[in-house]
Amino acid sequence: MKRILGGACLALAVTVGGAADTGDLWEVTTQMNMAGLPPGMGGGTRQVCTEKGDPKKAMQREDGKCKMTDLKETGTRIQMTFQCPEGTGTMDTTFNAARTEYKGTMKMTSSRGEMTMNMQGRKIGACDPAAAKAQQSAQMDQYKAQTATAMAAMQQQADSQAAECRKAVDTMELQRLGTFSQCNTSPAGCDAYAGSQTHAGMVKTCVASSQAYCKKYQTREGFLKASRDAAAAAKMCKVDNAQLKTTFCAQAAKAEDLPFLASQCPVEAKPLAQANCAGRSYTGRPRDKWTDFCSAYLSHNTVDEPASSSSSATSIAKDPAKATSEAVNQGINKLKGLFGR
Repeated sequence: MKRILGGACLALAVTVGGAADTGDLWEVTTQMNMAGLPPGMGGGTRQVCTEKGDPKKAMQREDGKCKMTDLKETGTRIQMTFQCPEGTGTMDTTFNAARTEYKGTMKMTSSRGEMTMNMQGRKIGACDPAAAKAQQSAQMDQYKAQTATAMAAMQQQADSQAAECRKAVDTMELQRLGTFSQCNTSPAGCDAYAGSQTHAGMVKTCVASSQAYCKKYQTREGFLKASRDAAAAAKMCKVDNAQLKTTFCAQAAKAEDLPFLASQCPVEAKPLAQANCAGRSYTGRPRDKWTDFCSAYLSHNTVDEPASSSSSATSIAKDPAKATSEAVNQGINKLKGLFGR
């Protein structure tokens, strides 16, 4: 990456140098775009001092690692191709009639992807080429250091995201996949990393993790862990949650998978809850396999209480006359008991 950026600045100086007199000061604005990097990174406005000379000689003098392989100059247009250790570049620059302004585009292809730099310049005065060259060298060193720092930060971010993607499969937390949880629905976010050498490892890890997440989601364990992200997970994995739940609930009932039944299968769990949770006391009672089941089930459902002797009391209350009659009979029986009759 550093070599590509260095080649970009070099090519820019070559273009200006081939079209200006000795000691011309140019104001140059650039904007670079490359897959995996923020748009416009490396862009900005700076001043470039050039001297008269052949573009090929200027390139060799600036950096012996890049060699010009083709040069075409027609009127106000200069086209060139150059070869560097990291890849091949082309540049197309057009000047105004007075050669005081220009616009150009440089493209470079390498193993790191394709980089495009748009640039424009205007002559603003005279300068001392020797002094400017020393200053430009210092600026280039600073620029390379800044680029190295930015690249290191990007690599650290990529490594961090890769680690999060791996954790997503263990915890079934969909948000850990970041952009890669939306590749099926919003592919542009994932496509932005295509061709980026810096992000290649992270992309490979996160794509594999997304696939592993979806595979695990189609198991009872994974489905249960990801239940709070069920809608988004189903969308990413292109599965039907209702169909999965039907299958899993049948399996859970057969295997007596109490945690799954309690939170996901109210119909299948109800008979177990009626048999083991109704009237259950939770104070002073030792924990057993039904403790968590009942707590989880009752937090979302109710258990129908079985019929008891209280039902007779309820029926009496609905018939006042019967209640009065029974009260009288009870009183008579008590009197008989007092008199031994």
